[in-house]
Amino acid sequence: MTNNLKKLLEGITYQVRGTLPESITMLALNSGKVERGGLFIAIRGAKEDGHRYIDDAVQHGASAIVVEEFQSEINVPQVLVSDTKIVLSKIANAFYDCPSSKMKVVGVTGTNGKTTTVFLLNHIFKQAGLKCGTIGTLGYTIEDESFASNLTTPDSLQLQSILSQMAEKGVTHVAMEVSSHSLALHRVDDIRYHAGVFTNISQDHLDFHHTIESYAKTKTELFRQVESDGFLVCNADDSYTELFHRAAKSRVYDFSLLHKADFSFREGVTYNQGIDGIIDTPNGSVSIQCPLSGEFNLKNILGATAVASLLGISSSVISKAFSKIDYVPGRLQEVSKPGFPRTFVDYAHTPDAIVNVLTALRKITPTTGKLVAVFGCGGNRDRQKRPLMAKAVESLADFAILTTDNPRFEDPEAIIVEAAGGFSSSYKYQTIPDRKIAIQTAIGNAKENDIIAVLGKGHETYQEIKGVRYPFYDVAVIRNFFNGQRN
Repeated sequence: MTNNLKKLLEGITYQVRGTLPESITMLALNSGKVERGGLFIAIRGAKEDGHRYIDDAVQHGASAIVVEEFQSEINVPQVLVSDTKIVLSKIANAFYDCPSSKMKVVGVTGTNGKTTTVFLLNHIFKQAGLKCGTIGTLGYTIEDESFASNLTTPDSLQLQSILSQMAEKGVTHVAMEVSSHSLALHRVDDIRYHAGVFTNISQDHLDFHHTIESYAKTKTELFRQVESDGFLVCNADDSYTELFHRAAKSRVYDFSLLHKADFSFREGVTYNQGIDGIIDTPNGSVSIQCPLSGEFNLKNILGATAVASLLGISSSVISKAFSKIDYVPGRLQEVSKPGFPRTFVDYAHTPDAIVNVLTALRKITPTTGKLVAVFGCGGNRDRQKRPLMAKAVESLADFAILTTDNPRFEDPEAIIVEAAGGFSSSYKYQTIPDRKIAIQTAIGNAKENDIIAVLGKGHETYQEIKGVRYPFYDVAVIRNFFNGQRN
């Protein structure tokens, strides 16, 4: 690690008040985590302003602070910058000695498919015998160790710390999800990406980005960051693909289900009950036999295959890796038991993702059975998509139960009312605010040949209500119901 403060500030435009210490012991964004001799960076967030906690940081032993406006009553040295979020990324990267430059980092961005693509890449890397790590919605992994995280892409300080841990353990390949928030808030500014993947764009996070055009443009920042000697992998079937091509500074390879591309499946691929087909690539063909199902997973497999192939991993290794995958946690994950309807848990929380999942499940629903969807909408998030999610459900499910997701600080029943506005007057659905009871009701009222889709939370093991995260896991609720534990 680099502790010299002047070296950490190299390349940054700043003013100083007071005499800066020669070195610092640590970096902190949270005033309560400051250690003696540490550097506190005051970040302005959507809910909190770190400048309000400078006194607390000083009391905890901060030897200097980085601010966006000088604090007149503070008696420790201050570094004034125009944007502390941008500066934090640079300082954190320098403090941890630029860890991303010591490995090949693959960034994956898009609305849907990020988690699955990262998961698939990690399996391929392991099969190839590479020391690998992941960062994303499922937390982060360093080889076979898993760690929890509450953000798709952590803040830049956490992120550089994680990458540093990986570098120390000899990790050579990292697959990470890159969210639109992380790009807009400069969390990933100083990551050195060797490769980037674009999966797709559909409506999400418009509470933050306001328009889908702004959302898409923000996503393209990843393609601008990939180093010129790296490569990019792009979903040519998406309507925003040209936007990503224009942003690219390195070579772009396309994948497509609709036409011949650099990476595409040969005619005859099947995907309703497992995926079976052959992918043509610039480096030869790759045979795919994978337990995952659904047309959308064809795209995820194409994206992961493209990256692995372009990194020089052999077709045989890629094939073997896919054959060993059972399921992706919370992504079309089947939780079933003889005598009960087949039940699937998925993280789908956008209209497009719901269509993808329900389309896949519709194709395996018996003609004598029904497809039932249990879903909710997150609170304090994009309200425009709520009725669109209901419309997506109605277009494919025979019946729906509208329930809660993570209401956060909103009234759960008000969220349900907004979402229900997307249903037509003739559609049959039920509202049950208690998510546990909603899931139990769906399974309890279904026949054995029905299929239940529990959507929205996927891998999450909590439900967030008024700032508190209560233990809640869709998979556990389902398993407990199967085993007679219903209270």
